[in-house]
Amino acid sequence: MANDLPGSFCQNCLAWNPGDRETCLKCGTRLLILAGDQTWEDEPDESDGGEDLEEHLLERITGLEETLRRVETYLETVSDQLGKLERSEVMLRNGLMALVQEMEHNRQLDAHAFSERWESLVEENLHLISARELFTRYRARILPIARPKSMAQLKRALLETTALLEAADLPGAAQRLGQALPLDPKNYELLFTAASLHEASQNFEEAEVLARKVVGLSPRHFEAWMLLGKLLQELPEHADQAIEALHQAADLRPEDPEPRMLLAELLLDQDDLQGALEAAQEAVARRKDGETLLLLGQVHVARGESAMAVPALKEASAYLPGDLHVREALAEAYLLQDERPKAFAILQELLMQNPGDPHLLLMLDAESHPQLREARDGKAGTQLMLDEVETLLDENQTEGAEVLLKRARRKGRSQRSEWLELRLAFQKDPEGQMKAALKFACSDHHPRLCFLALRLVLEHLMEQKREPEITKALDAFLSRHPKSTGAWEAALMRLAYRLMNGEITVQDLAEVRRLHTHPLPGLEPRARTLLGQYLLALKRHQEVLDLLDPLIEKEPTLINHFQLGAALVGLGERDQARALLTEGLDAEAGDLNESQAKGVKNQIRGLLKELDETSQA
Repeated sequence: MANDLPGSFCQNCLAWNPGDRETCLKCGTRLLILAGDQTWEDEPDESDGGEDLEEHLLERITGLEETLRRVETYLETVSDQLGKLERSEVMLRNGLMALVQEMEHNRQLDAHAFSERWESLVEENLHLISARELFTRYRARILPIARPKSMAQLKRALLETTALLEAADLPGAAQRLGQALPLDPKNYELLFTAASLHEASQNFEEAEVLARKVVGLSPRHFEAWMLLGKLLQELPEHADQAIEALHQAADLRPEDPEPRMLLAELLLDQDDLQGALEAAQEAVARRKDGETLLLLGQVHVARGESAMAVPALKEASAYLPGDLHVREALAEAYLLQDERPKAFAILQELLMQNPGDPHLLLMLDAESHPQLREARDGKAGTQLMLDEVETLLDENQTEGAEVLLKRARRKGRSQRSEWLELRLAFQKDPEGQMKAALKFACSDHHPRLCFLALRLVLEHLMEQKREPEITKALDAFLSRHPKSTGAWEAALMRLAYRLMNGEITVQDLAEVRRLHTHPLPGLEPRARTLLGQYLLALKRHQEVLDLLDPLIEKEPTLINHFQLGAALVGLGERDQARALLTEGLDAEAGDLNESQAKGVKNQIRGLLKELDETSQA
């Protein structure tokens, strides 16, 4: 059928160009089809048309080559800038570490406390930095699809949100952008940006509502499906919806490993081990690095495939040397292979770096891998709920913990759920649950859980100074679990209690020496502190000097200053003692809590007062 109007269709955007135009009215492309009557019939070939085509293609190629040269120049500039930033970062980090080491050497800084504070600030700032980057990236997508009537107000809202983010007011920024949603309720980019800000500011419920609206308006919005999957992943009752959201994200971007990694983690929590394995393998196929290999190794461990887990985790260690999670997973794989010496060597190293870590101690005490899984994770599909129960009990929110425990119990009981049920009941009625806690402490449950039950009992009995019952409980536990980590801690607790009540003997001192000689990895300072207190109580001042004098430079803590100063007082070295005790008042508390540090400082002041009175006399 013929079109009587003269003109041509653009070969690029297919727009109709009336008249004798040589370039497209819509996209600017040089037209290849000659102006004139347009028909569907084949026209005879003309030599001029071939020349036009060749000339056009040459122009396009020349333009593309020029664009490619500009891109290469830009990438070279970016690479140079990144190199400068990397060098600056290295110099800044090295300078900061040198400063920290110098201040620590001069006893002006506690490096451990500084490291903890630094990590806390970095974590807080990362949330803010991530929110700023995300807002900057998606702000440019909001206005092009905005309604013209709301354009001015949207621009104002975006400017005010930017100002709030620059002022580090993340909740305020999320709230301000949320106020702009009624201006353009179908602008899915606006909804997604607001949802992301709410997620970054920990307002998860509002973020979930907005993310659902985004995928409803734009079903191919990859980032929205990912956000929805992450939000639902934290809610055990919505696990199926989270899996569906992550499948949608994976289908939208087949080459992206991130949705498959999240999917593998979620399926692993739900005990769908085959699905988790397939997702982890797909993630590794798309990006082979420490994170994907660690995930694959963890899935193999959960499936009991230690022969496949160990090589994957060793390869992950090459990408992430010394990483806690990789090393912990490798230790678990060795336990699964029944190569306990290799596992214990790794766990000992990790406990030296992370003293008292509960997950590492659970692994160290495990008698078998199934027992470890049951005591650490619980039954399939209950781990997230039990994690939340533990958090609620730490905050003394017993009602919420009880509701979650009932839901977890419907999916099956485990050693971990039984321990948390005992802890909940004990928090409600310590005296009424005393027998049940003692029975649990001496049961066949995981030795670490048994010690946690014993500690509940001991703390309650020690507050009431019920000495016979304390001794009986300790003896029962030590006879039932003599080689556990809890046995070492329980023995230390008993000796500390005897010292506090002034009932120590030479035999007790020998037991303290034994515990100090063979400490639980990472807890040597605790045993050394108790040994120093015993030596002071028995007036063995020279032994205190021999114990602490080599360490005071490396560990200038409050308790070390006090014990060494008190020993010097006992040896008659008054001037040295006065200087050391005075310096100790400004020392770091170390492992002492606030009340303990206050008590030690009062003892130091008492000693300084005695020295002043003696010198005046």
